[in-house]
Amino acid sequence: MTSKDIQEYIENDLGSDVRHDLDTLLEAVEETSDAFDVDQEGLLRFMLANERALPGTHSYGFQTAYGRAIREHFSFIYGTQ
Repeated sequence: MTSKDIQEYIENDLGSDVRHDLDTLLEAVEETSDAFDVDQEGLLRFMLANERALPGTHSYGFQTAYGRAIREHFSFIYGTQ
């Protein structure tokens, strides 16, 4: 995954303007996907659109403890840069 992939996802799939620091967002995706051994694209979709793109992150429409742990880890990295 590259910063350009993230930009295209935000603009094309989400239909939004980019308001994120793409390099820091990419770093958070890479580090979190390594820490939780999850797919980078699925992680990005989970984080930015709350999609059920990762197994075990949702139950009955709500985020599970596992999903919240992923979100917290990602937010810590993205928020500290």
